[in-house]
Amino acid sequence: MTRIKAGDIFINYSDSGKGDAFLFIPGLTGILDAWDFQIPHFSKQYRCISFDHRGTGESDKPLNAYSTDLIAKDAIALMDTLDIDKAFVAGTSTGGCVLQNLALDYPDRIKACIFSNTWTKADEYMTRVQTSRKHIAQSYGREEYIKFSSLWTAGWTQFKNMYDNLLELEAKQKKTIGSVEVISSRLDMTLSHDRLSELHFIKKPSLIIAAKDDALTPPYFAEDLQSRITDSRLVILDEGGHYSYRRSHVEWNNAVDSFLEEH
Repeated sequence: MTRIKAGDIFINYSDSGKGDAFLFIPGLTGILDAWDFQIPHFSKQYRCISFDHRGTGESDKPLNAYSTDLIAKDAIALMDTLDIDKAFVAGTSTGGCVLQNLALDYPDRIKACIFSNTWTKADEYMTRVQTSRKHIAQSYGREEYIKFSSLWTAGWTQFKNMYDNLLELEAKQKKTIGSVEVISSRLDMTLSHDRLSELHFIKKPSLIIAAKDDALTPPYFAEDLQSRITDSRLVILDEGGHYSYRRSHVEWNNAVDSFLEEH
């Protein structure tokens, strides 16, 4: 992993493998380590790049400069810096919202889209979840925010079956998480994201993955997204929670492999 100047900030990124570029965009936790189960698998065939969002990990953490649109610009700046013209792109959760921006605003840079456990526009349910997470951070601090968030992102199946792995990911988050102000701004951006009325303009081949037991972004969001993107494909996993790409990584990777073979 290396820090590099991309646009107006320094971004921490990873770059491994050879072949067509495949960009992985993390969710709200924002750290590239979230893709531990994907990078080793896909780097056998693709040049795999991921990065820490601004405000997370080892990337810069400016105050009051957060939106899914801005992170999309960071992704393009990173591609420019790494001399990548086009890429397959996977985005999970907030990263899926970033990918919506990329597909709409920079379609010439995208070969195909993989949307994982993401949403179209925050509704009353999601607004309550994200607002509660924000209140936890503001009232009890960053560590309690991480622990509370894992209940929603990892879900009970990962607490039961992958607890040591979950603790490792939380430890990485705790070492590099931004201030409460940055956390709050990043949560606010999840609620302000809204490209709903434009999603039908996405013409790139698109795979949408969800999980039946995702408590943070229930599969009805994926169904809504699939209905708005012409000829997109929907895969709903029986289990995986919001981190389906970690909990059910074999099924997730297989679905993506099959999709990429066609495109």
